[in-house]
Amino acid sequence: MKIICICGMGLGSSIIAKMNIESVLKKLNYDASVDTCDIGSIRSVSGDLYVTTRELAENLPDNIKEKTVILTNFVKKAEIEKVIEPLLRDLQT
Repeated sequence: MKIICICGMGLGSSIIAKMNIESVLKKLNYDASVDTCDIGSIRSVSGDLYVTTRELAENLPDNIKEKTVILTNFVKKAEIEKVIEPLLRDLQT
């Protein structure tokens, strides 16, 4: 499973999201790779799940939108876990 964290430049908030998602994955015992990407390059990056903010989600290609999770806070691990865990379960079945 591959999770892609998307931010404006691929260097700031997406790295914070990546680290916190990796922490949640470890806690939940899920095996997945987590990468970062900027919004301009997202068409060339494939993933099973995409994570971004509401502002950036509006600009994603339609084929990615259906696999996109919108987080309001990349720092709060409890929020990340609450949003991502059900999706991880669905992806593994």
